[in-house]
Amino acid sequence: MRILALRTNGLVLPSVHASMVRAFQSLGVDIFDLPIPQSKEEFSSLKSQAHHGIQAIFALNLGKDQNFISFVKDLQESIRIPWIIWFVDDPEGYGFPGSCQAKWTIAFCWDGELSREISMKYSGKGVSIFHLPLATDPEVFFPEKIGSSPRFPGGVFVGSIAQSNEVLEKVVQTTPDFFEDLKAIWDIYRGDLKGSAGSIARIYLQEKIGQAPGVIQTDSLCRLWIHAAVYVLGIWKRRELVSRLIGPAGGVFGDRGWAQAVGTLYQGQIAYGEEVRKVYNNSSFILDIRQPQSRTGLTQRIFDAGACARPVLVEYSPELELFFEPEDELFYFMNPEQALDLKNRYFNNCAEERMKTEKARRNILAQHTYRHRAAQLLNILRQY
Repeated sequence: MRILALRTNGLVLPSVHASMVRAFQSLGVDIFDLPIPQSKEEFSSLKSQAHHGIQAIFALNLGKDQNFISFVKDLQESIRIPWIIWFVDDPEGYGFPGSCQAKWTIAFCWDGELSREISMKYSGKGVSIFHLPLATDPEVFFPEKIGSSPRFPGGVFVGSIAQSNEVLEKVVQTTPDFFEDLKAIWDIYRGDLKGSAGSIARIYLQEKIGQAPGVIQTDSLCRLWIHAAVYVLGIWKRRELVSRLIGPAGGVFGDRGWAQAVGTLYQGQIAYGEEVRKVYNNSSFILDIRQPQSRTGLTQRIFDAGACARPVLVEYSPELELFFEPEDELFYFMNPEQALDLKNRYFNNCAEERMKTEKARRNILAQHTYRHRAAQLLNILRQY
C-alpha cells in the first residue's frame, strides 16, 4: 500500500505527523511525504502525484491554511481516492464536514463526545467520524535517569494559556456584563469539572433571558455567547489550577500569557519532543488540564508523560475509564480542592506513585502508541 502524507506546520503537529509517518512505514506502508500545497501550481502537482499508485491521502486537521481547505473538495473530486483525516482539534473549526466530499473522506477525531455529536448532527448527509484518541511515540518519550532530585520538584505544566480566537475575544469585549455572568457560571463549573462548561453556560443563558432551550440552541447569537463563555472558562480554569498546583521550584512552559499569571514560575516556550521529554523526566509530576474545545478527549500530556513513567495529575474525563484503569494508573481530580489534596498526598516518589506510573506506562506502550493508531486507520481504510 502507498499513502501520500500531507505535512503541516505548527508547534506540535509536525512531530505528530513525523511519528505517524514512521508508524505507517513500520507497518509496511510506502509513504510519500509532501508538504501541504499552498498554491494552484502545487495543487496541480498534488493531483498529478496522487494519480501514480497512491491508494490514500493522510492529513492531520486538514492543515492550517484556509486556502488549502477551500480547495479540498475540488482535490478530492479530481483525485478520487480516500482521504484519511485525523482531527486532533475541533473538526468544525476546519469547516468539516462542509469542507470535504463525504464519499472520499474517512474522518477521525481525538475526542469521543465530539465524534458522536458530529456523527449524529450530519448523519442524514452520509457523514460519519470515527473516534481515535491521541497517543505517544516511544522513540521520543521514554524514561531518563536524572540526578538525586528532579529539577522541578514543584511539578510542571506545558501548554498554552488559551488558543487565540479573535471572534470569541471580540464577543467578550463587546458584550455588556459578560464577566459578571461568567463569575456566576464559574462558581458552578469549578465545583465539578466533570460537568460540561457548555451545558452550564447554556442553562444559565436560558434562565437569564427566559427563552426555551430550542431557541438557545438555534439562535446564532446565543450560540456565539455560549462559545465565548466556554472559551473564557477554559482560560480561568487553567489559570486557577496552574497557579494553585504548580508550587515553588516548579515550571510553566507555554505562551507569554503565563508570565503575568504565574510570575517566576514561567519558563518560556519549549519545543515539543526531546525538550518536553527532558522536562517531564525532571518533574515530580505533570499537570494535565484540557482546553475548552475538548469535550472528553484525552490530551497528549497523559500519553507522553505516562510513556516517561512520570505521574500525571489529570483533570477527570469519562474517556479515562475507556483507556485506563484510573484508580490504578492515574491521579485524577474533579475540582481544584481535590487536585490540591492529591498533590499534597503524593508525588514524593512513594511506592504507590511508582506502582501507578509503571502500570500506566505498560498500558500506554501496549495500546496507545502512534503505531497502534496507524494500524487502526489502516484497518478501517481496508474496509472502505
